[in-house]
Amino acid sequence: MSKDIKNKIDEALVSFYKEADKELIDDLLNENIQDINEYNKKKKQIIFLAKAKAQKKRNDDLQALVVKFQKAIESNIEKPVAMLKQFIQGNPSFALYRNLDKLSKEDLIEIIKDQNLVQLLEELENNEKSH
Repeated sequence: MSKDIKNKIDEALVSFYKEADKELIDDLLNENIQDINEYNKKKKQIIFLAKAKAQKKRNDDLQALVVKFQKAIESNIEKPVAMLKQFIQGNPSFALYRNLDKLSKEDLIEIIKDQNLVQLLEELENNEKSH
């Protein structure tokens, strides 16, 4: 089976499940699942593990960004410092931080934690490649 056909089948299945009635999906699951309690238990485990993995990835991204911003502040790299100043201006609790050298690791985490971390990492990495 070609990759295009497989992708079209996957897209069709996703569309079907998005548009299908919840009761219909439950009925389909009940027909194919022998032990619904075991299924629900495994489903909860998978959801828990997926959330834990997503949180670990977010924490790793946050730590990587803190390191990049600290290096940018030390080296006075224009774009990351400008990004950081923009975040500070948007957060009234950090409005008094005029000297970026005095920001601690925890301060940086607090400033960037609500931003799109993946996008920030990509922007900083692209900025590093261009210099």
